Amino acid sequence: MLDYSVSGLSTEIYENEFDSDTGYASLSVISGWLANNIGILNNKIFTSFTTSGTSSDTFIVPTGTFQQEEKAIYKQIYLYEFYTKKTRQVLRGIDSSVDFVTLREGDTMITRTNKNELAKTYRGLANDARDEMERLITSYNIYQASPVQVAGEDGSPIYTGSGNFYYPYGYGASVF
Repeated sequence: MLDYSVSGLSTEIYENEFDSDTGYASLSVISGWLANNIGILNNKIFTSFTTSGTSSDTFIVPTGTFQQEEKAIYKQIYLYEFYTKKTRQVLRGIDSSVDFVTLREGDTMITRTNKNELAKTYRGLANDARDEMERLITSYNIYQASPVQVAGEDGSPIYTGSGNFYYPYGYGASVF
């Protein structure tokens, strides 16, 4: 049984999703977000994970049985929130790479990125992350769900004495 730390998950996101490029997000920002937003995961998959440790501790470990399935869902939640935030930043004009300028002189043309197209790209990435997150959450909740009520022949038989059992909610309360 493997447990996953917030720092391990943040390192995985930093290295695999952002190729260790600090232009997207720093490792400490990712780790801080994951440590402080565990409640979002709890609300999505009906769990009660908490983190133990301090924000300066690089090995903040979620309590409970935080396994691969929860890790995958939490990663998609982070990516969805990250791309949604980037979309807002682009639309506010905060992102430095969104100036729209086209310069032409003779045969030479220089075009910078259109802010609307960049926002659409981030929005598409956010939608992809949300779709994957919802798929993972649905699968998790279906496979982790326990029955609310057990009745019929699936229910427990009741001993009536003399070696007889019957199912109170079964088909005609059969006795065997």
